[in-house]
Amino acid sequence: MVEAELGHLAEIGAARAGLDERELELIDRARQAGATWGQVAAALGLASRQAAEQRRQRLVAAARSRRHDQDLRYAHSIVTLRMAVDDLHRSIAADRRWAGRFPRAALVRATVQTALDAPPGGLYALAAQADEDLTTAPLPGYVRVAAAALRRALSTDR
Repeated sequence: MVEAELGHLAEIGAARAGLDERELELIDRARQAGATWGQVAAALGLASRQAAEQRRQRLVAAARSRRHDQDLRYAHSIVTLRMAVDDLHRSIAADRRWAGRFPRAALVRATVQTALDAPPGGLYALAAQADEDLTTAPLPGYVRVAAAALRRALSTDR
């Protein structure tokens, strides 16, 4: 009886991590759809837009920590590649005109977003696809720097 109850308690951590990931996904989808931070705060039952932004940052930090712990079970190159993808993702997110920069911009954004949470094999394939799509794209300087770092992380000639 005690073992069964302890087993149920042990499942809470995984369930909580899954709920955190789902909450982060829904916050990001709401923001991409045009919701304000105030609207997100109201939907989450939080008192302010600042509380909603802080909650998202906590969820992002927890997700990155979980991914990093998983990546450490693989080669160091996976950790380096994930960091390069994360930097590229932040650079794209900071560019308010990204969607209109080139025809495949929205696809690249989605590919990079998906790569952030992908297992190592998927991470490499998605990062390589994003790199290929960015090769001839007209990029602002800060995105070009992040794309070059991604290309170096993908390179087998180190």
